[in-house]
Amino acid sequence: MTLLRSLSGSLIIMAVLAVAAAVPSFAQTAPQIEPFSLPVRPVVLTQDIIKRFLYSFAPVGAQMKEEAAGNAVLSPEATARLNKKAAEYGFKDFNDWGETTRTIMVTYHWVTNPEPREEVEKAIASIPSMPNLTDKQKAEMIDGLKSGLATVEKARPSAENLAIVKKHVSSIKPLYKQWTSL
Repeated sequence: MTLLRSLSGSLIIMAVLAVAAAVPSFAQTAPQIEPFSLPVRPVVLTQDIIKRFLYSFAPVGAQMKEEAAGNAVLSPEATARLNKKAAEYGFKDFNDWGETTRTIMVTYHWVTNPEPREEVEKAIASIPSMPNLTDKQKAEMIDGLKSGLATVEKARPSAENLAIVKKHVSSIKPLYKQWTSL
């Protein structure tokens, strides 16, 4: 059951968010970097990008929370402040920083969970023996896991991105934990 919850907490959420509205327009909604969301356009990572990301995560994240606090809609001034904060760390704007964040976090997940198919197959095998679920619920869970796996497998990061993130696993780990608890 723990394995199933773990997979539900990553594969399915990731898949659902991947098909949801990808990048909100900051003129319409407050910014959010959704946990387990897939990047719209994965960034080609470099050592420099990783370094800038690591230094920027706390201050840009704090600015994001400050600007979004109590605001369903951001003013152009708030958007400009977010863009300026991201630019201080060499990102084009806040959207660029967000895509970089999603690319790094999803790549980190792949580095630390390289065999999602194996995990999903184990979870699927355990579902029929769950007495507290109806047959319909079991079938829905199995279909959801299969669908989530297909989406996640299509989002496999490039070998180059995996190699770069692998070098920084210990530095990214605490940020990943923050990202997944948003």
